[in-house]
Formats: sequence, C-alpha cells, structure tokens
Amino acid sequence: MDDHNEKLVYGEESSNLDSGAEAFQPAVKPTLHSAMRLYLVIFILLIIFGSIFQLIHFEIGMVLTQVLIILLPAIWYWKRYRVNLASFARLKPLSIRFVPIIILLSASMWVMNMVFAALMVTGLIEIGYEPTVVLAPPVSFSEYLLYLLVLSFFAGICEEMLFRGAIMPSMESKGLVPALVFSSFLFALFHVSILNLFSTFILGLVMAIVVVKTGSIWGGVIYHMLNNFYAATYLYFVGQMETVAEVDDGSLIALLPLFIIALVGAYLGFRLLQKHSVIAPLWGRGEGLLPRGWFGWILAVSLLIYLVIIFFELAVGFGWFGLDLL
Repeated sequence: MDDHNEKLVYGEESSNLDSGAEAFQPAVKPTLHSAMRLYLVIFILLIIFGSIFQLIHFEIGMVLTQVLIILLPAIWYWKRYRVNLASFARLKPLSIRFVPIIILLSASMWVMNMVFAALMVTGLIEIGYEPTVVLAPPVSFSEYLLYLLVLSFFAGICEEMLFRGAIMPSMESKGLVPALVFSSFLFALFHVSILNLFSTFILGLVMAIVVVKTGSIWGGVIYHMLNNFYAATYLYFVGQMETVAEVDDGSLIALLPLFIIALVGAYLGFRLLQKHSVIAPLWGRGEGLLPRGWFGWILAVSLLIYLVIIFFELAVGFGWFGLDLL
C-alpha cells in the first residue's frame, strides 16, 4: 500500500505543532514508506556530512550531527504530517514508577551486550582481525564529562525522537511487533558497524519495548542516556589504565558470573516492566516479525551503503589489499 492510498483527516488528532484552523486541515498519514524515505535521506546525510563534522572536531561534530541531521528532520516529519505528538510519538510524561525498572534493565542489558561483544571481538582476533579504534577513551575527567554531554544527552534525545518517535510509529499500522523489530534493524544499520550490529539491534529493540510498555518516549530517552552513560564511563576507566589487559579465554570465563547476574537482572526488569504496563504482552499477536512491504529499493540502497562501509571496516581490520588506516 502506498502513501497515496493511506490518507487520513486527523481532525482533533492533529499535531500540537499547529494551531487554529490549520490543525483541522487534511493530512497524509505517515506510513512505512514515508518513514523509509526519511531514514534513507538521514542515513546519506549522516555518512557524508556527519563524518565530515566529526573529522573536523569530534565533540562539536557529534552535536551538529545529532541536532541538524537527526533531530531536525524528525521534527520536520512531525510537522509535515501534522501528527499528534502525544499519541503518535508518545511524547508525554513518564510515570516515575518505571524509572527504577529502566535503570535495572539498562544496566543488565548493557553488561550482557558487553560480554557478547567481547566474545565476538575475541573470535575475530583469533582469525587475524585487528579492531579499529572508532571512539578513543576520554583521557581527562573534563573530556569524560564532555563525552557524557555529547554521547549520552544529545544522542539519547535526538536518536529516540527519530527512531522511536517518528520511524517506529509510522510502521505500527503494519503491526506493533513488526514495527518494533524492523525499526530496530534500521537503528542497527544506522550505526554502521559489523562488530556492534547485533548488540545495537538488541539495544534498539529493548528501547522500543520500553517506549511501548511505558507509553512514553521519555522511557526510551532515559534508557538510551543510561546505556551511553555506561559506555562512556567504561571508556573513561579504560583510558585511565596504563595497560589494558588482553581478552583471553580465562578472562571471558571470569565474565560468566557477571553475565548470569545481568541475565537475572534483565529477566526481573522485563517482568517488572510488564507488571506495571497497561500494554498486553507482545508475544502471541500473530503479526510476524517484519512489516508487509518492508523490502524495497530504499532498504536495498541502505543495505548497499552499509555493506560498502562494512567492507572497508573489515578490509582495514584484516589488512586486505594492504589497507592500514590505523
């Protein structure tokens, strides 16, 4: 189904970005295809201009990327379709009872993802891969605070407004579960890394579940901020070490108890999240995992861009063709 056939007169459901008579004008309903077009444009802008911004100055470039390339297009999208921000983007207050649950869930899932990433990197190193340093650890406390501002605050707000506030809701007419899964897959592609593809997908999926279960996008924002806070703090402490211990089979086994504790924490977090939510469990809806019409030329182009970048990431790591950009 294309956008032309999915028109809707919003009436009093119109966006609170508009007022007066304009709020009652007919609007085209956001769809999977309109969200995919938005995604592709932002993805291309991210690859071209985001990379340039961050090469010139990482912290300032990250802020410009998050605000100009990610947040502003999301706001434009809301205004373009005159959506009701409370019902469409779930831009409404978060109940305080969810905050401890989000803290427990985010901490547990971050530890589990960290262990999984360590296993994956170790396996690649065993076959000759040398990981590229994408984000250097902050070397001072002031730089650490700057990382928190850029990576936790700005990324937490801007990326949630785009993915859980614009892209995911546009797909929900195709089914809630497919919207959760497919928007999380796009979120993983957006971060253009083969090493973190699975963990970023899981991160996006859990944040999407949190947004749906809490009924507020601020649940996803807090989760996103906390996740990036843990990551930045971990990088900071790594940067303070004079020597970094190599990851081997023994150290991975030592992480097993931590992984089990995190697994229990994640289980309790999901149970508590469901207990306090008014949304029925997502499993058993019979919706499938992907929305109808999910694959098309837009996704094909996005995948092509992703694969080209990943090829160079692997080429540098494995030293193919004599590439060594480290």
